[in-house]
Amino acid sequence: MSRRSSQYFFVLPLTAAYVRLSKEDGRGTEESVSIENQKMMLVKHIRDNGWELAEIYQDDGFTGTNQKRPAFQRMIADVKSGFINTILIKDLSRLGRNYLDVGNLAEIFLPDHGCELISLNEKLDDMMVFRNWFNEQHSKSTSTKVRAAKKVSAQNGKFLGAYAPYGFRKDPGNRHKLIVDENTAPVVRRIFQMRAGGMGFRSIAAKLNEDGIASPREYYYQQQNRKNPIKTSGVWSKNSIIDIIQNEAYIGNLVSGKSGTISYKNHSQVRKGREEWIRVEATHEPIVDIELWDKAQSLKAKKYIPNRRADGETNLFAGLLHCSDCGFRLKGHVERRQRKDGSEYKAVSYICSTYARSGKNACAIHSINEKALVDIVLGHINSSAQMIELDEDRMLNAILSQQSDAISYRAAYQSELDSQKKQIGKLDLLIESLYEDKISGLIPSSLFKRQIEKYEKERVKHSQVVVDLEKRINSIKPSQSNAAAWTKSMKQHITPESISVETLYALIDKIIVSEAQYVCGRRACDVKIIYNFASKVDIHPSYG
Repeated sequence: MSRRSSQYFFVLPLTAAYVRLSKEDGRGTEESVSIENQKMMLVKHIRDNGWELAEIYQDDGFTGTNQKRPAFQRMIADVKSGFINTILIKDLSRLGRNYLDVGNLAEIFLPDHGCELISLNEKLDDMMVFRNWFNEQHSKSTSTKVRAAKKVSAQNGKFLGAYAPYGFRKDPGNRHKLIVDENTAPVVRRIFQMRAGGMGFRSIAAKLNEDGIASPREYYYQQQNRKNPIKTSGVWSKNSIIDIIQNEAYIGNLVSGKSGTISYKNHSQVRKGREEWIRVEATHEPIVDIELWDKAQSLKAKKYIPNRRADGETNLFAGLLHCSDCGFRLKGHVERRQRKDGSEYKAVSYICSTYARSGKNACAIHSINEKALVDIVLGHINSSAQMIELDEDRMLNAILSQQSDAISYRAAYQSELDSQKKQIGKLDLLIESLYEDKISGLIPSSLFKRQIEKYEKERVKHSQVVVDLEKRINSIKPSQSNAAAWTKSMKQHITPESISVETLYALIDKIIVSEAQYVCGRRACDVKIIYNFASKVDIHPSYG
C-alpha cells in the first residue's frame, strides 16, 4: 500500500514504530535501549498482533528534549495526513523528555487526530503524566552534569570548540589545546595590521578576496580535500573579519561560555552576559602581540565607509562629523581655485548632508573648514595627553564623574533583570504545582490545558525580556575600564606633529558641529568632541 493513501479504510491498525537514541541514553550500556533492539522488539510486537507496519521512524543521536527531530516531525506530519493511526514505542522516554510536550502529544494531539499511542513497557493511564515528569527530570539531571563538566574543562583552559579558530589547529596529541597553523597565521597577523592601520572591516575582506586568499571555511574544506558545499561561504566577509579581530585566542587567551541554551528544554542559543563568560589567559601560543591587539581594538567600528574623492584622497574627518541639529553626518566639500601665478588653491570644508541634499528649508549649512578642525582636535589631544601625564588620577576621576548616567542605567536594568528572573521562577513552580493537581485529580483536563498554555506563554515572554535586558547590560561597559582605556589611548598620542585618519578613529567616536554664530564680528561655531571609551564631551569654539 502506497504512502499518503489516507482515503482507504483500514480495518487493522496501520502502525508506526518510533525509535530514538541519544548520547544521554548511554549507548552500549543497556542493550534494550539500542536502536537495533528497539526496532526488533517493536516489529515483533506488530507482527505478533497481526498489525500492518507502515514505517519505522528512526532518530539516532537526537536528545529527547529536542522536538525538531527529523523522523519525529515526519511521523507527526503522517499522523495529520491520516497515513498512520497507531504509534508504537518502547517507552515514553523514546517519545521525548519534556513532560509538557509529551503530555500534550499523548493526551491532546494524538486523540484529536484519531491516533492511538501504545508503549511496550508502560501502561498509559493517569500515571503517565508522572512518568513524563520523571523522564524530564532525568534529562534535566543529565544536562546539569554535562554543563558542569564543560564548565570545569573551560576553567582549566581547555578548548571545547568543534573547530579551531582560523590561524590555529587542534594539537594532534591533545584536542583541547590549540597550536599555531603556520599556513594561516601570517594572514591573521596581516588582518590585525590592516585594522590597526585604520582599514575598515569590509575593506580588509575585499583586499583578502582580491589577493585570492581562501576564506576560513574554504580553507577548512581544502584541508579536508572536500568541496565547499556552500558557495557563498567561499569569500571573506565583514563578519568573518570582525570575528577574528574580537577573538582573544589570537593573544593566547581562551574565552568560553559566551552563549548557551535558554534551558535544557529550550535549545535556542542566546548570548550570555560578560559576567558569565569564562576567561583563561595564556593557554596557548599567541599569533599577535598585545601592542598590535590593543591598537586594532582601539579602532571603533564605523557604519560609515568614507568615499575617496576624484583626486584619490579621502576627506580626513569623513564619517566622524555630525550636525548638531538634524544629527546627520557632514559631507566633505572641496573648493579649487586658480591663483594668478597659475598654481592651484584647494580648500576642504564640511557641510551638513541634509542641507546639501534638501537646502536651507531642511537644515542649516553647519559649514566648517578642515584646517580649523585640525587645529581644534590636534590642540585638544595634545592638552589632554599632557594633563594625563601631569595628573592621571584627576583625569580618571573627571571621566568617571561624567559616567554616572551609564552607571544608573546599568543598575536599573540589573534590577529589572532580577525581577524578570524571579517571575520565571514563580511560573516554574506554578507549572509543577499544576501537574501535581492534575495527577491527584484536583483539576479537570480542560482547565489544566488552558492554564498550562497560559503559563508557558508568560514564561516565553519573560525569557525574551531577560535576553534583551542582558544585551543592554553588556552594552554598558564598566566605567573604570573605559576611563583607563581612554587615558592609555591618549598617552599613545602625546604631541603628535600632525593628525591622521588612524589617530582620529583610534581616539574619537564623533565630533558634533553646531551652526555658526557671529561673535564680536567673527564667525564662530561650537565643536563637541566625543571620545571612544569615555563618555567625555568637550566644547570648543571654532573661529573663521
